Amino acid sequence: MGAGRVINPVDSIHYEKLICGIGDHVNGTNGFLLALGLALVGVGNLGAQEPQKPAGEQEAPKPVEKPAVQVTEPVAGDPLFAPLAVGADTLKVKTDTWLVLSFGPRALIYPLVSSGIRMAKPNYNYPNDWHQGMQGYGRIYGNEIGTKVASETARYAAAALLHEDYRYRPATETGFFPRTLHAIGFVFVDRSDSGRPRLAVSNFAGAAAGGFTANLWLPDGFNDASHGAERMGTRFGGFAIQNVIREFSPEIFRAAHELHVPVPHLRIPDWWTKDIQVARGPGL
Repeated sequence: MGAGRVINPVDSIHYEKLICGIGDHVNGTNGFLLALGLALVGVGNLGAQEPQKPAGEQEAPKPVEKPAVQVTEPVAGDPLFAPLAVGADTLKVKTDTWLVLSFGPRALIYPLVSSGIRMAKPNYNYPNDWHQGMQGYGRIYGNEIGTKVASETARYAAAALLHEDYRYRPATETGFFPRTLHAIGFVFVDRSDSGRPRLAVSNFAGAAAGGFTANLWLPDGFNDASHGAERMGTRFGGFAIQNVIREFSPEIFRAAHELHVPVPHLRIPDWWTKDIQVARGPGL
């Protein structure tokens, strides 16, 4: 855990669940606006300065406060958080990243929620067996898992073959708009294993796989090239949202804490990802 950024005690998993919803399964526009809005609140709060004391005036002694607790970033398998670049991107690290993003706890659990939401607001253009009863629920859940695994597998394969590191690197610039542009631009230009900027082929491969693989099982009328291209664009949007949320995650957590947002509790066993170093970023 890094020692650079510290916030008050708060369970980051809980705030991630509330703020980010169901990750890359959430509506792209709403999720993006939510991310930017919370980031703006956080940036504004961080920019506030304490008023300066008049010259010669002595400050009253401050009460002793307990040190704030460092909180780890959400694990890489959290659906809306891009994996964070920590250390060299070896083949083992690439493999661990793929395993967590494809089969980690939240990668399997969140689609259960998103599939339920889609059952509540079904696409009636689908056949009945895609939106009625447990059979429909199972089909929707299987589609969510299948497209996610296909996308992450294609990213992993391309990155391994081309020595590409698509893990996110936060911006060195300051300011809301430069950081946002950096996060979005990282979808298209990431880094090589040696750290040099390069075309993000792995993201193109992942978006294409996530968009077109579903043609193998989706019903007629939704398994054509035009729908595949639409889903591919949605995947690119998901990558951008992941990067923006990762970029502004410290501000988002602070804003959520200062707003006293009530959050439900969802405990996931640590043993599921505890041995995978790439799954955790530095302290906030």
